[in-house]
Amino acid sequence: CLMFFSILYWFKERLRDAWLWPLNLVRDFPARSGRLLNTLLVGGKAALYAPLFLGEAVWLGQLRRQVRHAARQTGIWLHLCLVQLFDLVGGPEICQFVMHLGMHTTPLTAAEMTAVQPIFGPHNLRYHDVRIAQGGILHLIFRYNGGLAFATWYTIHLPVKRDGEEGTAVSSRQNLPLLVHELTHVFQYHHVGSRYLGEAIYYLITTNRNCYQYGGPDYLRACYQQGKRFRHFNREQQAQIIQDYFTQHRQSQDTAAYEPFLVQLRQQEL
Repeated sequence: CLMFFSILYWFKERLRDAWLWPLNLVRDFPARSGRLLNTLLVGGKAALYAPLFLGEAVWLGQLRRQVRHAARQTGIWLHLCLVQLFDLVGGPEICQFVMHLGMHTTPLTAAEMTAVQPIFGPHNLRYHDVRIAQGGILHLIFRYNGGLAFATWYTIHLPVKRDGEEGTAVSSRQNLPLLVHELTHVFQYHHVGSRYLGEAIYYLITTNRNCYQYGGPDYLRACYQQGKRFRHFNREQQAQIIQDYFTQHRQSQDTAAYEPFLVQLRQQEL
């Protein structure tokens, strides 16, 4: 009987995944098409001014540096075009549907939503669309990535670890600060699209996973005084800042250094 209800729940979740594709194609079309159009306009403007900049570079003897800079900016622009086109055709929903076939997914609990809504705001995220994925093919993935939790679009993938002393399975879902970290990535996706994923992976690879450090509260105070914004931190630093704010707030510690950046997060300055 328990197995029957488990299979029934699995089918219900997969039907929900399938329905999200046409639903999001419609309700997210304005935001997704707007992001793509803006990127195309920026690229077109850069192409128009390119001869002027290259001519100036030749005059100043800086052609090689300018060419390298132009090549890097072109790569960033192409990445944005590709991921924004991917979003426009519903790529995230299709990928999530396929990925969820091999794992167990559940929505956020009422207690989890109560804990996280004050951070991100009640209307800045589709909390009921968020899914926590565990088990299945994820056991293999976490074996090779060192048990590193990650978020893909509206899905948070959490490992189940073994207690060192008793050897029993311990779900990392009990770790609310980690959940907040990964929800920050979901928030990034919701407001800037799939570009967040490529940017996060880029920093993970190029820094050998040393991309979480942001300098602590003292550095945040100095950054704020110097005019640095939340959007100037990389994707993993952003998530770590919000995670640390949540942890310190729960422990009744001073969070004044974090609060200006939390406000900028809620204002979607990503």
